[in-house]
Amino acid sequence: MPEPRAAAGRSLARPGATSWLPGGLWWVSPVGAIALIVPASLWYASSLGDETYRLLWRTPKVLTGDTTALAAAAALAFVAGAAVVRALARRRVVRPWPGLDPEGLRRLEKGSSVVFWLTAVGYLAFAAAAAARGLSLSALVRSVVDQDNYGSEFREQLAPVPGVTTLTQCGLAYVAMAGILLVHRWDARTARRLGVVLLLALVRSFVNTERLALLELLVPLVVVGAVALRRRGPVVARRAVVLAPVVLLPVVVAIFGAFEYSRSWQFFQGRTDQGFWGFVLARIAGYYATAYNNGAIRLDEGTYPGRLPYESVQLLWDAPGVSSLGLYERWSAATPLAAQDLLERFGNPEFNNPGGLTVPLVDLGVVGGLVYLAVAGVLIGLAYQAFVEGRLIGLLLYPIAATGAFELPRYVYWSQGRVLPAVLCVVVVTLYVARAGRRRPAGRTAPAVAGPRERVPS
Repeated sequence: MPEPRAAAGRSLARPGATSWLPGGLWWVSPVGAIALIVPASLWYASSLGDETYRLLWRTPKVLTGDTTALAAAAALAFVAGAAVVRALARRRVVRPWPGLDPEGLRRLEKGSSVVFWLTAVGYLAFAAAAAARGLSLSALVRSVVDQDNYGSEFREQLAPVPGVTTLTQCGLAYVAMAGILLVHRWDARTARRLGVVLLLALVRSFVNTERLALLELLVPLVVVGAVALRRRGPVVARRAVVLAPVVLLPVVVAIFGAFEYSRSWQFFQGRTDQGFWGFVLARIAGYYATAYNNGAIRLDEGTYPGRLPYESVQLLWDAPGVSSLGLYERWSAATPLAAQDLLERFGNPEFNNPGGLTVPLVDLGVVGGLVYLAVAGVLIGLAYQAFVEGRLIGLLLYPIAATGAFELPRYVYWSQGRVLPAVLCVVVVTLYVARAGRRRPAGRTAPAVAGPRERVPS
């Protein structure tokens, strides 16, 4: 009897492979990402005194024991949702991950090409709009040479063009697709296009002081590459990648420092006694400590009767057509103090991360916020499960969603409108690839993509 084959985006075992798929890679999972960041950063934020907050980040400490406990409960709610999915997952036999069949792979390549050109159109629109607003190449070159873009003059010139420059966010989906394609087999065209998308994001992140534009592309690549090493790499690599955060931490600090050199160091170096790397470490710590502190400020001062949820469902309010109608302003009770006003009065507007663990609590109340985070944990957990099982929707969606797990202490990434174009691209391409399996004539199956037998880690 012939061996059954996988439909597009699914994984089956090779003959004799009976091991079930383990948990992928601990620090890539939603539970692992939270465990890696939240306990240490929350303890650090709560252990510092008011004097340290004022000295390092020019803000009073508002974070108390009670708000620290609420943030910890919020993190546990998310972890519980993701852990339940993992505990209830069925055992599945696998073949070399990610395991797309040739027809599914061909369709993914075609779909990724469309996504790449959508991304390119978005960046071309950005460039055209900036040029029309007076942005000059000489100003860009001068900024790069001087390594000084604090209070960047380019922000207004690089303001988005609604509905057009949004296409740049399709780059998130392209990076996930390119990563999966390159794990299957090396392709020079895919690699070149990936390099172009990363370069464009690097330029954007520098001139527009938008570090997230690059971060949200690098995280999916790291997630795909790390799991690929764990699942099909040499024995040494499969063991070493488990401890990769030890190596990645100084790399992250170095990358952060490179951006911070032009973003803020040029301004602060004459106003502080700290050396550069001490300044960088204090700055990194400040983004997390002040995020928790800002969450406490908003819990104390940002709730009021008649306020509708905003940041926990921001992509709905920012959707094309909805934002232009100003529906939130019409339907929600009048804001006593806007978020920026709260920071002006009670914190420091330079550190404006709202605190992702407390945003749902502000929007929905404590009980509603904890339920929201538990549901989010379930959904992200399902995406991760599909990712490690080699189902195409998970292969493309979870690398994007992983950014939100790592950044949850600072803000709710998944609810932002910038994620929506990438999710739509993933859904459309997944449906397109799935049609390959439905259209295949009965009795005919596509052979699996050739590859080394997977050594499933224990």
